[in-house]
Amino acid sequence: MAMRRVYYSSGSMLTGDSIANAVLEYAEALAKNGRADIVEIPVVLASGASGTATLLIGPSSQLASVTEESELRQPFDDSLVDDLRQRATRLNTPRAGDYQPQYADFLSVHEDYE
Repeated sequence: MAMRRVYYSSGSMLTGDSIANAVLEYAEALAKNGRADIVEIPVVLASGASGTATLLIGPSSQLASVTEESELRQPFDDSLVDDLRQRATRLNTPRAGDYQPQYADFLSVHEDYE
């Protein structure tokens, strides 16, 4: 059975496919918005037992996820995956008042004056 090994800081953890993907998606959304958050995910310990990992993820997080074959039971938590994906969606959805003019916008407004 394939799981995902998530590399974080100077270590790594083994977790379920959907959990690893949701963590990476949320980390990307946090980074794009200059924010950080703490998440707790289920993992498989070196002994094969179930455990948890607490991650601080944000703009400076460097995460990687690699497929790893294992005979161990893959951790899953559908409500956690849904929650992380909803958080990422909220961060990636523009809200009224979020627009900040860019230099290119300024140029297009003032092109007539050249």
